[in-house]
Amino acid sequence: MTGLTVGVIGAGAAGVSAVKTLRAHGVDIDIELFARNGETPHNRTLVNKGVAIGLLEPHQTNLPPIGVQTSAYTVRGIDPRIRRVHLDSGNNRAFDALIVATGSRPRPLDDTIVGRDQALSAGRLTTLHSLTDAIRVRDLLATADPARVLFLGGGLVASETASLLTDAGHNTVLIARSALPGASAIGDDAARQLLDLHRHHHAVHLGRDVCAIRTHADHITVVLDDDTKVEGDLAIVAHGTLPAAPAPWTGPGGIAVDNRLRTLSAPDQRIYAAGGVAVHHYPGRSSYRIDHWDDATAQGAHAAKTLLHDLGHGDDPGAYLPASTFSARIHGRTLTGAGHPALASYTRVISSEPLVVGHCLGDDLVALTGIDVTAAVRQWVSRLHAAHRSELSDAQAGRR
Repeated sequence: MTGLTVGVIGAGAAGVSAVKTLRAHGVDIDIELFARNGETPHNRTLVNKGVAIGLLEPHQTNLPPIGVQTSAYTVRGIDPRIRRVHLDSGNNRAFDALIVATGSRPRPLDDTIVGRDQALSAGRLTTLHSLTDAIRVRDLLATADPARVLFLGGGLVASETASLLTDAGHNTVLIARSALPGASAIGDDAARQLLDLHRHHHAVHLGRDVCAIRTHADHITVVLDDDTKVEGDLAIVAHGTLPAAPAPWTGPGGIAVDNRLRTLSAPDQRIYAAGGVAVHHYPGRSSYRIDHWDDATAQGAHAAKTLLHDLGHGDDPGAYLPASTFSARIHGRTLTGAGHPALASYTRVISSEPLVVGHCLGDDLVALTGIDVTAAVRQWVSRLHAAHRSELSDAQAGRR
């Protein structure tokens, strides 16, 4: 290989975005992209929107080729001192720089729940995170017409998938631990509107925990903490995700990064992290992680620009501040957001008809959400983090 060598670990949104950014810069760089064993880079947003509901075949989710060597061997560990990558195949590689973009894994249902493992073995309890999950869901739905699907969780993925399955003629039930599902992610105002939509279309159990799952020959029974028993053909666990990092960052903690996406544990080693595996810190708030496609794409590009800057081949991209948009189509309405609402300490209604909510931290607008207001939300995106950007600018000027 000639020139600089960069390993990009993870072939999802962040990894592919990083590769594209590095290639577009025109520097002589040899890039190797590492996928998981047997994995073809694909668009994970189509797992629930396409494959699980039978609209797409798995191969139709594949991402276009990006012109670099792809190794389909899971990276099990990294030696940060020398940027050496240890592969599942037993081989090792060393690079001038690494970008870790290994994404996330689904948060499992608590193993203390009686009957959980039996339901998993029977194929009637699953997550919906991978293509394998999607195929499992699709195949089970094909055996029941209509199927009764229980969603354990009330976030955006659960809400959107429940809506899609309802539209396809299946019976869905939403079982949420929160009394107002999604409020922590999108704010109370938008969450209330979505809850009203759910109540018009299917059964909803709020503020309830699952105590037990009973598996029968052709269905399961989910027992809630108020002794309510809910029957279904399939239960989908949608309790969010956990970071999926190689050693030495295995475990639920993810990879902590600075505001340029350099790893905090090895800040001078030219190792960066982006996407669902990266853990950020915003002044005035605790650490946070974002796990959606567009933000992962933005993080991958930012990490690549920081890498190029650190190697002397580009300008400093500045601090990474979440401003990407996200959306979900739920029972005929479109929820649109931008930024990261969980950073906020309070909300203010920017517009009531249509609903646009600003999520604020002090004087800083850090996120937006709204219902059927895609254009309006996009118009406000440039105002996100304005106060924080000003503080960073002042601090940088003071150092000169």
